[in-house]
Amino acid sequence: MSDQDGKDQGPEPAPEGAKAHQVFLDLLEESGFFQQINNLEESLKAITAELQSFGENAKERMEETENLSAHVLVCESILAVMLKKYPIDAGDLKAEIKDRSPTVQALALNLVEKAGK
Repeated sequence: MSDQDGKDQGPEPAPEGAKAHQVFLDLLEESGFFQQINNLEESLKAITAELQSFGENAKERMEETENLSAHVLVCESILAVMLKKYPIDAGDLKAEIKDRSPTVQALALNLVEKAGK
């Protein structure tokens, strides 16, 4: 800008609001705020990668579980057919699995009962 004599006075001073804005940004920079934000962003990226890995592992375990479940169901079906053709004594079955958990015993007896029908 020039004065009345035509001399250049340099750039026009920044408005007061722009100065306050720059002062605020400078204070944030000095306090390490922006570095903390960068560190937070890096931490969130690491967490994201870990969660993706966790999700992939969970999906793989689910597929393995489905595969195992299918095999168990096939074995149960084969056993049911065999038990219909060659019945076994429930007492013999109880003796065979007496050291096993009550859940296993209940499942085995249920299978024998279903096969007998």
